[in-house]
Amino acid sequence: MANTTRYNKVTMLTIIFKLISFVQRKYEQRRKYILKTRFATCGNNVDIHLSCNILAPAYLSIGNNSSVGAYTTIFAGFGVSIGKNCLISTNCGISSVNHIQEAYIRYEGDSAEATGSKPVIIGDNVWLGMNTCVLPGITIGDNSIVGAGSVVTKNIPSNEIWVGNPARFVKKLDMPAQQ
Repeated sequence: MANTTRYNKVTMLTIIFKLISFVQRKYEQRRKYILKTRFATCGNNVDIHLSCNILAPAYLSIGNNSSVGAYTTIFAGFGVSIGKNCLISTNCGISSVNHIQEAYIRYEGDSAEATGSKPVIIGDNVWLGMNTCVLPGITIGDNSIVGAGSVVTKNIPSNEIWVGNPARFVKKLDMPAQQ
């Protein structure tokens, strides 16, 4: 009898865990679907981790086969464009929005020029390492890599590796000729 009771408890726990897992998967699928339909554009095979925080998704464009890692925050208020085949790693911050620095302007109204808010453009095949911060108005060229923990304060040309706070040029990438 004790063996049967134990079997029933294990069976019941298995069923409960499977049900919880099913509900979590359905919730994540639904959340991703809703989020992607609110983007300005969204390519195919895009993966947005469940824990991402995307503010103003109507101003976010993301290309095919791109991935945004866990705990990443994207504030797209003035436009963020992420190219194809990009990897945005865990806990990154990308913002096209800034704040007015002068107190007397802050309370007189909202002006994009006064705030320094500008669109962010991330090219194709870009990899942003963990904890990278991309500031407003930055353009990162195709095939570039930004190392973990970097703060991008300047535009990054294509085919380059940048690291540090502030991010600095490390080396040029040798890219094979495209056929």
